[in-house]
Amino acid sequence: MSVVLLVDDDIDIREAEELVLEDAGYRVVSAANGEEALAALENGLRPAVILLDLMMPVMNGWELRERMLRDATIASIPVVVVTGDTMAAQRAKSLAAAGYLAKPFATEELLAIVARVTAADS
Repeated sequence: MSVVLLVDDDIDIREAEELVLEDAGYRVVSAANGEEALAALENGLRPAVILLDLMMPVMNGWELRERMLRDATIASIPVVVVTGDTMAAQRAKSLAAAGYLAKPFATEELLAIVARVTAADS
């Protein structure tokens, strides 16, 4: 079973994504900000994909991705940028992300990108 790490400060969004992904057979771990996500990764969590919001308090998505890329043990974990930014594609590219979801997105889009990224991982 593939593990998905959801990193988003909006609890309603996290819970909705978590339900959709768990119903599709994924194991989901959630973090409210980049600092929580980084702590989980540093403690050995190795998700198949990270769904990463960019705008968060404490440690935002850019900071988390920057820290990940400097750590060889976690740099290769695929990241999908999840953002309401109109320049989502450019943001994802600048972060060496595996893809992006522009908010708001449909359930089918979420499942499709997670399936694509986790299939490439297996």
